[in-house]
Amino acid sequence: MKRILFILLLFAAATGFAREPFRLETGDLLFQVNGRSAYTEAIKNVTSGIEQLEFSHVGVAYIEDGETYVLEAVPYGVVKSRLDKFFRNSQLADGKPVVVVGRLKPRLQKNIPAAIERIKKLLGKRYDYVFDPDDDTYYCSELIYVSYLRPDGKPIFRMKPMTFRDKTTGETSPLWIEHFKRHKCDIPEGVPGTNPGDMSRSKAIRIVHRYF
Repeated sequence: MKRILFILLLFAAATGFAREPFRLETGDLLFQVNGRSAYTEAIKNVTSGIEQLEFSHVGVAYIEDGETYVLEAVPYGVVKSRLDKFFRNSQLADGKPVVVVGRLKPRLQKNIPAAIERIKKLLGKRYDYVFDPDDDTYYCSELIYVSYLRPDGKPIFRMKPMTFRDKTTGETSPLWIEHFKRHKCDIPEGVPGTNPGDMSRSKAIRIVHRYF
């Protein structure tokens, strides 16, 4: 009888029945392919994430009183959203949200509580439509960049020169030309910045789950 039980347990583990459901942790990064819009398509055309996934957004998981939220910078500002609302804004693959979870490596996780407090202090700030690293507005990956710091104050994630040139043609997309014209500023080509795709490939994190 004991031998049969042992064999059944091995079978369950091998087939996945014994696996515990994935649990988000506060501080996890949620990389997302958004629903279609001209703005998100423009972002996807100039960035690439892990496995060539075209992430257009990233938020931070935050667990409070047993509920899971996402701290994120979206077009109407820096907000705390319910996880189910975050998922509803995703593109779907076979009915599942195209969202991948990145988790800081163990040596860096001690920095998460302070990072969350920094983000909470920025709730209500306006969205950074022009990707200016020096103003008091924030786009999605910029919010994480300025909040995830080491004890010495240095950012955990890296900036790199931004480009607004299409990955295929090498030309600046008309979508971006119109976008920055509407905001009455020059295209910040080459200005240091961040994006969800680059952040998903950072050596500071490991990919721990995908929802699709």
